[in-house]
Amino acid sequence: MTVGYARVSTREQFLENQIHLLKESGCEKVYTDIASGVREDRDGLKKMISYLRPGDMVVVYKIDRIFRSLKNLVELIDYFNRHQVQFKSLSEPAFDTTSSNGKFLLQIFGAVAEFERNLISERTKIGLAGARQRKKLLGRPEGAKKETLEKYHYVQHLYETKNIPIDKACKTAGISKTSFYRIDKEMSQTAKE
Repeated sequence: MTVGYARVSTREQFLENQIHLLKESGCEKVYTDIASGVREDRDGLKKMISYLRPGDMVVVYKIDRIFRSLKNLVELIDYFNRHQVQFKSLSEPAFDTTSSNGKFLLQIFGAVAEFERNLISERTKIGLAGARQRKKLLGRPEGAKKETLEKYHYVQHLYETKNIPIDKACKTAGISKTSFYRIDKEMSQTAKE
């Protein structure tokens, strides 16, 4: 059986594109996670691994969707090999354990991917330290976006004029209840000042 695995780091990212590509490539079953790649406790990955049988093939969109580090890459590929499970990446055709070259290249590219992640992490830390030294404000900007404010006002309109409950009005407007109440609280505080 061909099994797919898709992962995104945050809820703001979309799994649908990866799932579509995996199914298009012949995956009969797709496991998913919404979690940082460095996390070990990924339920979708654990379920997939426990589901695998000899002769199965694991397909991913990119190797950074499944592997946390070079060590993790080596461990998982070794696990796949011991259990007679093949591995393939759609974006990186060289990552195909059905061939000797694929196995060799998988190890090389895994090392390069880890090196790249470490460089990005170092650059981010240096950038943040520099921003702090320049006393630049970091983090989420204050206040809601214009689009979110429009959704907030639409929810108010639905609630006040159409007697639609807040939770249904929020769904209709495409805004979470948490965001609605946060903006409502901000508006109330601004009105008091």
